[in-house]
Amino acid sequence: MKIKKHISYNSRLLIIIISAALSLAPVAFMITNSFMGAGEAAARYTNQIIPENSFGIIDGRMHYMDVGFLPYLLSTTSWRQILIEDPSHYRFLVNSIILAVPIVLGQLIIAPLAAYSFERARIKHKEKLYFLYIIIMLLPMQALLVPHFIAAGFMGIRDSYLAIILPAIFAPLGVFLIRQQLKGFQKEILEAAAIDGASEFKILLSVVLPNIRPAMVALAVLAFAEAWNIIDQAIVFISGRYDLPMSAYLSVSQFQNIGMVFALSTLFMIPALIIFIYGQDDLNEGIGYSGIR
Repeated sequence: MKIKKHISYNSRLLIIIISAALSLAPVAFMITNSFMGAGEAAARYTNQIIPENSFGIIDGRMHYMDVGFLPYLLSTTSWRQILIEDPSHYRFLVNSIILAVPIVLGQLIIAPLAAYSFERARIKHKEKLYFLYIIIMLLPMQALLVPHFIAAGFMGIRDSYLAIILPAIFAPLGVFLIRQQLKGFQKEILEAAAIDGASEFKILLSVVLPNIRPAMVALAVLAFAEAWNIIDQAIVFISGRYDLPMSAYLSVSQFQNIGMVFALSTLFMIPALIIFIYGQDDLNEGIGYSGIR
């Protein structure tokens, strides 16, 4: 019996290791290829047929890509170019920050207020209204772009960051996440605070929020990840090339030096990685307490 359990444990561990390796492989590929020289990157990944990436067939030549994890010769050319020689790329990182920070802060303000209201309010058809609000979470972003575009036109904020920031602030994920946590909150504590004369806002601010810190941190991490990777909304609402966030800039721009794509992608990944590492424990705890799988 112990042998079977040991084999079962080893099998699960092996599956976890393989899954982790497959998940990390694209990240490792991106980082290692960022240290590839411009000439080698062009020879490996260009869509043009050149002697370095073609082979002869009967009546011509065929193109191929020499994909590899490790460069033949380590080079910091791409990093030196994006960090020192061409610092204009910092602008796109700043644009990403300008978009992400208001979205995260806005959700941290709106989501607990809305979740607390849905949980505590005694109004008719409250759950039906909540269901209609949460159902938006199941819709793909592409389906919401048209109504967002029309609403932005009415408000006169097309071709501005506000057209992206305002809808994102009211995203339903944070409300759902925090309300799930509030469902497990002891009602006696809230009732005791109300008996002592505390207003609903005071209860939320002084009693509820300090006790749902993991859910708030989890919301911040998830909201930042979503805002940091905005592409479709930026392409629709932002017309100026130099006003694009880095995520959209990488998806629509043509690079002569393919190695720069790997270096910029690695640089773009670093802030999200730092946020995730900082909030990892609270993210696991907040999602676990909320019952999300």
